[in-house]
Amino acid sequence: MGTALELETRIKGVMAEVLDLDPGVIDDNFSRHEASSWDSLSHLRLVTALEEAFGVKLTMKDVEEMSRYGVIRERIAGRLQG
Repeated sequence: MGTALELETRIKGVMAEVLDLDPGVIDDNFSRHEASSWDSLSHLRLVTALEEAFGVKLTMKDVEEMSRYGVIRERIAGRLQG
């Protein structure tokens, strides 16, 4: 994949595009509660966009627990490592 910084930049880019946000507002603690655009439908769009962007398949447990950026980054990184 590349460096951790490249991974973070790509994830933030996908999140920003799907949620219509400035990627600069996304930090480790950024969560669903901080973005009015992050509702259940946009969450599913986000999951789909992340799976497509990184060529990974997320589990239902992953999807349920991905309510903040830090968790999303961990799950994507984990799937990319195998």
